Amino acid sequence: MGKFDDLFRRIKEQAKAVDDVIFELIPEKDPKDLYDAVRHYPLAGGKRVRPFVVLRAAEAVGGDPEKALYPAAAVELLHNYSLVHDDIMDMDELRRGRPTVHKLWGVNMAILAGDLLFSKVFEAIAKTPVEPSKVVRILDVMARTSNELCEGQAMDIEFETREEVSVGEYLRMISGKTGALFDGSATIGAIVGTENEDYINALSRWGRNVGIAFQIWDDVLDLIADEEKLGKPVGSDIRKGKKTLIVSHFFDNASEEDKAEFLRVFGKYAGDAKGDALIHDEKVKEEVAKAIELLKKYGSIDYAAKYAKNLIREANDALKILPESEARKDLELLAEFLVEREF
Repeated sequence: MGKFDDLFRRIKEQAKAVDDVIFELIPEKDPKDLYDAVRHYPLAGGKRVRPFVVLRAAEAVGGDPEKALYPAAAVELLHNYSLVHDDIMDMDELRRGRPTVHKLWGVNMAILAGDLLFSKVFEAIAKTPVEPSKVVRILDVMARTSNELCEGQAMDIEFETREEVSVGEYLRMISGKTGALFDGSATIGAIVGTENEDYINALSRWGRNVGIAFQIWDDVLDLIADEEKLGKPVGSDIRKGKKTLIVSHFFDNASEEDKAEFLRVFGKYAGDAKGDALIHDEKVKEEVAKAIELLKKYGSIDYAAKYAKNLIREANDALKILPESEARKDLELLAEFLVEREF
């Protein structure tokens, strides 16, 4: 993907500046276990895509990206806070190839680590070198973003107990879980950089669409990607019974007979202690392959892929109101990459 090479280089460069701020906010200090737990995910890396959005959004509207460094760090801290608590709820044992926080330090310390990451979000925003009225507005956006993250996660948990979830319900859930943080990132960057409400609203729309498309494309990749590039077996979501736009479309359109056939596999290995050992089992692979064929029969995978690409088109159309710049181009390229990636 040669056209994205310069974009990746700039993301990497800006990540260093964001990390300097993150580790200024969460230094090594006592209580040691608490701060070790807090620093665990940020030290594990990650691409820092959301902070990049904050910085480039500020620059795309004519602002100084240096002034957006603390809000960019705040967005990444909020993201990491949500990961710590998500991992506790899901009882996941690995994150970014490392043991999860609760696995290493226990659930009680992990909850405290998440809480401290959350409080550091607002400490970071308070340090933003812009006029007080803008700081208040950034705080409001971040609070609303956090509200939506919680609402989306609650919907996701509730969906686990249901056999079917409609397309509309799924989209509302994912708008909170992934759309809100991209929206918040782009909006906050724009607030730092401009007073122009049309620019701020355009970046908000861009972020919301990009965040939703990002998750939908993840769901598509789970079914069509090369296993080596994906880094996990194809069809993991089917084995776990994960509700996706693809599955919602299938249930909205499939015959009762095909639904029953699909449900024989869907979620069959969710919570199975032997699940990881079974991922390469030929019988399981065969079951999952049949389920994927049923999804293809009703065009559900293609439907989701097209939906994601249309969201990206709409997102980048929203940016046309902004002056042409390298920063705007980077946002457009990032959006395109999110639905062209193979992993």
